[in-house]
Amino acid sequence: MRLPRRLTRRAKPAYRSGDVLKLKSGGRPMTVTWSGPVLFAPGNWLICQWFSDAGELRQEMFPEETLERASHMAAA
Repeated sequence: MRLPRRLTRRAKPAYRSGDVLKLKSGGRPMTVTWSGPVLFAPGNWLICQWFSDAGELRQEMFPEETLERASHMAAA
């Protein structure tokens, strides 16, 4: 059995665990905890964690193209 071509040819992730990113649309800085391909969608995806305004630890998965590096001068 051969895997579909999109599963055998993987693009190198642009970000690594520990990188601090934010959504291109804005929001709080988030730390990458995992990056790589997934079976349910094309491209690389990242799992990020951040603290909400209430101090709760949050985690979500994002497509790589929706994120950018957070500025070092960003206020938390």
